[in-house]
Amino acid sequence: MEVRKLKDRFKELRETLSLTQQKFADRLDISRNFVAQIEMGNKIPSERTIKDICREFKVNYDWLVNGTGNMFQDDDSDAQAIVDSVMTGDNDFAKKTLVKFARLSEERW
Repeated sequence: MEVRKLKDRFKELRETLSLTQQKFADRLDISRNFVAQIEMGNKIPSERTIKDICREFKVNYDWLVNGTGNMFQDDDSDAQAIVDSVMTGDNDFAKKTLVKFARLSEERW
């Protein structure tokens, strides 16, 4: 049995969402040509692009990258995607706030 590749899951996701390459690209602020290149296996999306896809379309990161689990996130992985997005983003205030909340004791919550 052939192992499915990232490019195949990428295209499957886009088709499952019933989006053209252009509409998929527009939602991610990337070019249609880049989407086509990924689907052909000529380009590999950056970690940032993969996380943007997961956040924008509520895709399970493990499914997209490794082919494991469900295509879409459950409620717990959605929370993890939010944390990942904040911590890899450029908003220092949001990062500091999230860290402060995480360090609170249960009583303070």
